Amino acid sequence: MSDGSSLTEAQATARVEELVRQVVAGITPEPRLDLLPTSLAEHPCIPNEGSAPTGKIYVVRSYYLKGLPKDRLSEAGQKIRDNWERAGHKITMTHMFESGQPQLSGETSDGFGLSLDTATTMELLLSVVSPCMRPTTPSPSAAP
Repeated sequence: MSDGSSLTEAQATARVEELVRQVVAGITPEPRLDLLPTSLAEHPCIPNEGSAPTGKIYVVRSYYLKGLPKDRLSEAGQKIRDNWERAGHKITMTHMFESGQPQLSGETSDGFGLSLDTATTMELLLSVVSPCMRPTTPSPSAAP
């Protein structure tokens, strides 16, 4: 996976949003994307245990896919999987599609990640995350 060092925060955010829109395209009925507010917070990249802080962050956007019938969650999950693979990205895990509670994860060749989970409320939660990058403004944990 790429470390995203050449990305700017704005570029990473735009790419994350683009990937979200790509994977939900064509789902019927069209879900309403309900942003999880905590996904807007700054997310520091956690270094390996014992390492000095990197000062890098990553961008994530998480959305509940509202308005999908409970009996069509697997169908929506399959559409997300198909859209991701059609765009040339890799699926790294799928689970529980047959039980109507789809879970999957994937990655792009440039280090962005996808996850889909079925929340306890039987709604799909879609997240796309960027690789680590330097923040636009230095974070307090940034090394001098």
